[in-house]
Amino acid sequence: MDEKLFEKMEDYIHGNLSVAEREQFETEMATDEQLRQEVELHRQLISSVETESLRQLLDQIHEKNFEAETKIVAMPRRRSYFPMAIAASVALLILAGWWVFNLQTSSPESVYAAYFTPAEGLPTTLGYSTNTDFAEGMVSYKLEEYAEALEYWQPLLEADPTNDTLNYYVGVTSLADEQSDSAIDYLTTVVNSEQSSFRTSAQWYLALSYLKSDQREQAKSLLKDLANRDNPYQSQSSEILQKIEDR
Repeated sequence: MDEKLFEKMEDYIHGNLSVAEREQFETEMATDEQLRQEVELHRQLISSVETESLRQLLDQIHEKNFEAETKIVAMPRRRSYFPMAIAASVALLILAGWWVFNLQTSSPESVYAAYFTPAEGLPTTLGYSTNTDFAEGMVSYKLEEYAEALEYWQPLLEADPTNDTLNYYVGVTSLADEQSDSAIDYLTTVVNSEQSSFRTSAQWYLALSYLKSDQREQAKSLLKDLANRDNPYQSQSSEILQKIEDR
């Protein structure tokens, strides 16, 4: 993997890309499963390095999967990611192997974290764009300023509580803002609206909301439906089911 891709993944994970760059990178991930997996592995690695827990994780992997005499070199904590590229690559290989053999026993919340990415925002030149508050909220949403987006959108939703567009984006934004219980309420409204163009996407994010809340059976029901019909989330739904089915 070259330096540019390392830097791009790091910028994406830390939210340093522009809106256009982020959308382009997410489009690439949507069509490249290997890239998506690499990004999630890098996210895990960066988190581990920043919390100084990577060494403990590697020790656990070593103890469980390798012979006692195998040595793992501890990695120092550094803020800059690319200077430790060689050590990171080794760690990523170990982590990848650990994921293959052990991720099926991951907690629902960790599976949620591996698969959640915010929904693509609407162009502010369409639909509700004539409403300044909706347009401003969409700008905040695309900038990942979720609390600010909710401040714009929730009064609109109170005035129009059955609006599927508002329920969908307030639901996804609530989930991104770590409010999974609220997200469940909003997204359920959309899933129950059979005519909504957001229904399938709302079903996907509702399943993720249930995973984050450790409501496994509710998540399974939604994921099984997605896995059994043609839709953008079919493959990912099948993957998640394999990882949580036996838990």
